[in-house]
Amino acid sequence: MVRAALIAGIVGMLLAQTAKAEPVQGGSIARAINDAGVSGDTADWLLAKAWVETRLNPSKVNTGDGPAALQAARRLKSEGRLPDCRPDQEYAFSGGAWQLIPAIFLVVSYPKNEQMLCSPPGIVLDPREALAMVLAYAGRLQKKSSYRADPTWKTLWLGFQNPKFMGDDSSERAQKSIANMRKGLAHVGRSDLEKKRPPTFEDSGQFWRSRILGTS
Repeated sequence: MVRAALIAGIVGMLLAQTAKAEPVQGGSIARAINDAGVSGDTADWLLAKAWVETRLNPSKVNTGDGPAALQAARRLKSEGRLPDCRPDQEYAFSGGAWQLIPAIFLVVSYPKNEQMLCSPPGIVLDPREALAMVLAYAGRLQKKSSYRADPTWKTLWLGFQNPKFMGDDSSERAQKSIANMRKGLAHVGRSDLEKKRPPTFEDSGQFWRSRILGTS
């Protein structure tokens, strides 16, 4: 009962954080993608990814990832990459349409940007904020040698599951991720995307955030 109460408290807190975020107003996954100025292969891949992760539900919260997400936040704080401006427990979930772990995606997308790094972790439940981080994260993955060895949408998909999978997809988890990817791509009618080459993405969250939200 204690664990259930804790989970309910976290979910309530996250939904309250999201309700306060102006960019959520009228937000949707399709609108976020349109505002980002991406289309074609990229838009279809993003929709397939969101369908696999949450069936296109931008408000989904997964506390099952809590222990790993909490550990990531504590590690990033100890490394000095994530400011200690929020309680560790607030980061104990994955969420949003693409099921992002807040601490990791904030640090990758907004390095040394204290204002953004201190954002409420519930920012990942805003589809436009989440998309800015997804695209920045994709850009960061593309810099890895394991991606450059096989620069395909499949490799990028594996990188979101675990960057190590880009160089070795033999594990059971990696193979399950590939199977899910194929289901998602088939769902959006784009099974051909698996072996195609993505465009090169900017790895700056601020770049994508400015484009999507119109911020400076």
